[in-house]
Amino acid sequence: MNGLLHLALNASFLVQLVMITLIGLSVWSWVIIFVKKKELKEIYINTVKLDQKFWSGMQLQKFYIQIKEKRNKSALEQIFYVGWNRYEDLHGAEKNITPDVIPQTSLRAMQVQISKETETLETDLQTLATIASVSPYIGLLGTVWGIMNSFQSLSQTSQTTIALVAPGISEALIATALGLIAAIPAVIAYNKFNKDIAMIVARFENFSEELTEILQRTHIPVRDESDEISK
Repeated sequence: MNGLLHLALNASFLVQLVMITLIGLSVWSWVIIFVKKKELKEIYINTVKLDQKFWSGMQLQKFYIQIKEKRNKSALEQIFYVGWNRYEDLHGAEKNITPDVIPQTSLRAMQVQISKETETLETDLQTLATIASVSPYIGLLGTVWGIMNSFQSLSQTSQTTIALVAPGISEALIATALGLIAAIPAVIAYNKFNKDIAMIVARFENFSEELTEILQRTHIPVRDESDEISK
């Protein structure tokens, strides 16, 4: 370890700059990983709990009233809210709506909200992808520069030994290693988070479809009084 530190401290300015950049990118990616992991875990747990509560036989109208004034709604609560709110608005404005209208109203509103929630879930994923793709190239830049310095130093000496070449090549390889250290966790986390987000979004979509079916089954169009008289 002391040898590696000694090589890093005695490396050329550009190689040191590459190392510092890669260490910064690695720290940045780990911060994103820990924060995003905690965020997705909480969202998934809240989604499962609300989904179970939803199918436990609770009164949907009562639940809508409970979350209506709630400031910090969970993702699934917000999806339910926009769908039920659109249904109530439509039902109050036009008494003769049919169940066939609901997929174009409530379901559409929930799908729009799901898109917004998905965009929120994917926050910082692009940063992870950028770190994963750029870090190896930054490390390669340091490697190439270190090897160039090594060969340049060889050209200035009449006697070539491994002791003259080794330090430059070693510092070059340190840059490559740091690039991989920054990139590999970012790639793994990016793929894992994409999988987790896809699973959460699938639950959102299933919930919206099931709620739409419930609204269609429970919806009873109000008959016109003139129709009743004619009968």
